[in-house]
Amino acid sequence: MMLVVKRYMEVYENEWNDFVASSVNGTFMQERKFLNYHPVDRFTDHSLVFMENKRIIAVLPAAQIQKEDGKLVLISHPGASHGGLIIQPSLGTKKCLELVEAFIEYCKNSSFEYIRLKPVPRIYHRELADQLDFALRFTGFYIEYTELATVLALNKGQEPFLKRVMGAATFRNYKKALKSGLSVAEEADINDYWPILEKKLEQNHHTKPTHSLGEIKHLKSLYPDKIKLFAAYTGEIQTAGVLVFLLNERVMNCFYIAHDDNYQHMRPLNLIFGHLMEWGRKNGFFYLDWGISTEQKGSRVNAELFRFKEGFGGHGVLRESYVYVL
Repeated sequence: MMLVVKRYMEVYENEWNDFVASSVNGTFMQERKFLNYHPVDRFTDHSLVFMENKRIIAVLPAAQIQKEDGKLVLISHPGASHGGLIIQPSLGTKKCLELVEAFIEYCKNSSFEYIRLKPVPRIYHRELADQLDFALRFTGFYIEYTELATVLALNKGQEPFLKRVMGAATFRNYKKALKSGLSVAEEADINDYWPILEKKLEQNHHTKPTHSLGEIKHLKSLYPDKIKLFAAYTGEIQTAGVLVFLLNERVMNCFYIAHDDNYQHMRPLNLIFGHLMEWGRKNGFFYLDWGISTEQKGSRVNAELFRFKEGFGGHGVLRESYVYVL
């Protein structure tokens, strides 16, 4: 059986999406529905389909970019937080090696000079699949940089969960929030949240959200049950919010986190995260992913942000990025 590498075409869309849903390491960020929401002129899509006996065994959401020096680079699709090679269940070591070798050969024949991949973190994997990472490293890929995310294992069945996993100060603030009269809504108004988010990002980081409000609303329409805004209210006033992407059935990803400083004394984020932790356990999720707290490709550590997330019981999970020089 010959392994064939093809550039993605629209005719593969349904088969691609079905494959990602049944893969070892796919999330909705690798679905064409998610990738295609970006304007067509934003990226030059160069996604790949790997087929054997006319059946998909792997896909790569990717784009091509041309550097100022003219060098052509294939990168994990920049419209997703992570991606890399998405593989079928039980793809063995021998086949992973063949897959990566065929991938490299395709890139050589297509005049690429570099390959850069950001694989889906292990917590999202439905089964062990380190044979893929081994195949990448064995064939010459190396770690270009490493970031660190903070993740909480939800450990279903262990009670009292919140008190056991939270640090003492964080739990006190959670109890304070409970007594303050705040309430949590699981499908809060994104229009109320967006000014809070924009103000906080500008104030703390002099930046803007990655997405516009219109883009988030569009994504929400595509994934109505998988993108949720958990927000804290005092009366009818929204005081804080966490926009959560339920990327697959295993992990809840906190994509945007912000609060209104005028209500910080009520500890609204403590209340939201406590609520979210219990909600995740109740709904069968294995992990709560707060995302990275490193900056500039892992070269800077935001110690205060790590301290805040680790106060809820979170621990470090690596996010590694690979490069291959052709």
